[in-house]
Amino acid sequence: MKRYKSRAAFLIIAIVFLGLTYLPLLASETTLDVFAREDGIFENLTAVYLLVASVVFVNGFFRFRKSSWLLRWSYLGLALLFFVGAGEEISWGERIFKWNDHNYIRDINVQGELTLHNLKYFQGEEAVIPLNTSQLLLVFAFVFTLILPLVCRLFPKVGRFLTPIFPVMPLDIGVLTVATYVFQKAMLRILPLFPGLYQHPSMPIPQGVHEMREHGFTFALLVSAIFYFSAKRDAKKAEDSSGSPGALTSTGALLPLSVEGEGEKG
Repeated sequence: MKRYKSRAAFLIIAIVFLGLTYLPLLASETTLDVFAREDGIFENLTAVYLLVASVVFVNGFFRFRKSSWLLRWSYLGLALLFFVGAGEEISWGERIFKWNDHNYIRDINVQGELTLHNLKYFQGEEAVIPLNTSQLLLVFAFVFTLILPLVCRLFPKVGRFLTPIFPVMPLDIGVLTVATYVFQKAMLRILPLFPGLYQHPSMPIPQGVHEMREHGFTFALLVSAIFYFSAKRDAKKAEDSSGSPGALTSTGALLPLSVEGEGEKG
């Protein structure tokens, strides 16, 4: 019971933190620039979250060697995805390391940056997909942290099939994704109604809000990964001490393997 109370307390604190990240929208032009402009605090934090999540999944690949090879390779695939996301977020260090002279794709990049997600094939009139990367992040965050865990909870057979081959995040952490979505929708509705609250003369309201939304979604992804592997570590310790295989539920609790189906292969 104490463990669940501490987890609930953490989620409440995390939700409050995500809500506070939208306060710069109500601050001065200079303050908002510091937080929401290119290479600002939120963009850099987003990259850090993705990079740390990548490291977490790489660690899981090496630490849980007894897991099925499909599950371990899923860890590695997600690690690569998050690493690429971190690199793309900061344009692969183009401005940090002054690589501008070696940007060979600037002519087909809508922002003239060293990034793949800003290529004209993914944005603008020549885009081949109807969603931009910000929308794709939204979809991925909801599927990965909320929809997939919820499906596995509602349909145990799906959970027993999926958990040995793909990481299913703790369901309760998905509340951070929902909170981020609610906060950004609220700000997009409220700020235009009260123009005096928003003081930036050149940054459109959606631009600032979307930077904070991306920060919130990547924060939720990182927290989900940390809690997932924390629960796997606890399950492994319980298995080692009892000699009986254990499994993780979508909330990170330990259950007999016959109930949930995620174990470690011997």
